[in-house]
Parts: sequence; structure tokens; C-alpha cells
Amino acid sequence: MTFNELADKFLTARKTRVTATTYALYERHLSQHIRPTIGTLRIDAIRQQHIEDVLTAAHDHSRTKRKGKPLAGGTLRNILVTLRACLQHAVRNDWLTRNVAQRVETPSRESVREPVLFDAAKVKRVLTAAIGTEIEPVIAFAIATGARRGEICALRWCDVDLQQGRYTIRRSAANIGKQVVYKQPKSKHSRRTDVLAPFIAELLRLHHRQQKKRWLALGLGRIDDEAFVFTRADATPWNPNELSRQFSRLVRRKKFGAIRFHDLRHGHASLAFAAGVPLRTISESLGHSSIGITSSIYVHLLDEGRREKAQRLDAYLRDAVGS
Repeated sequence: MTFNELADKFLTARKTRVTATTYALYERHLSQHIRPTIGTLRIDAIRQQHIEDVLTAAHDHSRTKRKGKPLAGGTLRNILVTLRACLQHAVRNDWLTRNVAQRVETPSRESVREPVLFDAAKVKRVLTAAIGTEIEPVIAFAIATGARRGEICALRWCDVDLQQGRYTIRRSAANIGKQVVYKQPKSKHSRRTDVLAPFIAELLRLHHRQQKKRWLALGLGRIDDEAFVFTRADATPWNPNELSRQFSRLVRRKKFGAIRFHDLRHGHASLAFAAGVPLRTISESLGHSSIGITSSIYVHLLDEGRREKAQRLDAYLRDAVGS
């Protein structure tokens, strides 16, 4: 059996056992990075070096060749996970006696892009730039809540309580090929309820009134609770990839530098931390599975907090010694 034949069997077996997004990730890793390197090899001839060759070739591969950036460490780790799962499928079916991919060292995450941190001035520039654009309310909500792109695109009015000033994340939107699918959040911690800042609650009330008028003008009738909170001008829901493209165009037009839509989530975290919100509360608002994940992502914020603590302690001790 060749690896290509194994990959086909693996995909068939996994199709009904994993989410559509996970299945699409398997397909992408196999077609773009794994099959081109070892697809024609017999599975009993695959050695540890072949797995290393896959990762080396993948590292030098870029989906954005114009920029020529290598793949991030996190993506390489995921490719290795797919390879291990594929070969383990062969072991379970007694087509192989061992999984050579298990012996390959897991790539480091050191090349993962550091989060872009925001201060009040940067937030004001971004929000001001978005005024009058199609994504104005989306950007404000993203900064105010730290919700993920897919969670924002899947948010419905039944998920928002404007009287109590709360919202609940129940589902997420994801691009699978040319389609958008709606699925459960990525983990049980991602399914969460949080409180809206008063300013964003008021913005959503205004947005709701404007959306009602737009629906009537388009002949769509009244908005019900199942309607999406954020939609295009023609009342269709946002495609997550298109939302990112619109934001990227705004960033380029205003010359903000290298800011992605996902960085608005980091912006929420950095502002909350600067305002003195405990890291555990920030972690819960972001839907992280543990505070350890939050602290590992925002290590720069923690370092800044430690420096501030040291400065305050120094001033206190100097005053105490002097007295």
C-alpha cells in the first residue's frame, strides 16, 4: 500500500468522526504538504527521515509566495499531527507494526507570530478609521469583547440580551472550501456568556434599529431572533474570510502596519489587562481552556505587569527605608 492509498482510507474513516473543519484541515495538510513528498512511497518503506523531509519541505513552502514567508511553527506541528494520525490508522488496522512519525521531534512554536498589543490611542485610531464602513460595528464588537472572528460571524440576536447587557457564544462560522459552515465552538470553554461594556451595548441597540430599517427597505420583513447580528449591506451573513479581507483593506488604506483582524482579539486582552482586569477573568472572556494558555500568549503583558510591580515595590521600600 502506498501512502496515498493509506491517506484515502484514513480520510474515509475520519469523515464521520471529526468536525468538518478538522476534516478540511486533514485534507489540506495531506494535499499541500504530505502527499507531494511521500505519497508514492510504500507505507512499510517510510522511515523517520521521510517524515523529517515532509516537515522541511513544508517549512519552506508558503501559501503567500509573493511575501515568501515560511510556515509558522504551529502549522508545522499540525502537519506532524496529521501525519501521526494517518500512520496510526495503519497501525490500528495491522498494516504497519509501528508509527515512525511518533519518533519525530515536535516542531517548536518559537516562530508563532507575537500578538499585536493595543493601547487606547491605537484603539481610537482603528475605531475612527472604521466609521462609516461596512465593518464599523464588527470592529467595535471585536475590540470590546475579544470574540473570535468565526464567533462574531455566527452571532445571532437570540445570543444577545440588550436589556441585561450580555451576550453568549454558542456557535462559530468557518470556511470549508467555498462554503461557510456553522458549528459548535472549538471547545467547551469557548461556549461562554459575558457582560457587554455599556458603550458596546448602546452601539448594538443603534445597530439593531438601523438593521431593522435596512431589512424593511430590502423587503425582508421584520428581524427575528435567529437573524445574524452582523450582516453585509444586502443582509447576507458575513463570510469569515471576506471579513478579514475587508479589514485588511482598511488597514492598508490607513497604513496601520501589520494588523490582522485576529489582533483585535489581542487588543481586547491588552486593554483589559491595562485596566487592571485579572488575568483569569480575561482568560474566561476569551474562551481559553486554561489561564496557562492566556499567560503563554500574553507573556509580554505579564512582563510589563511585573516591571510595574517592581517599580511600585521599589518606591515603597525606598520610602520605608528612608523613614
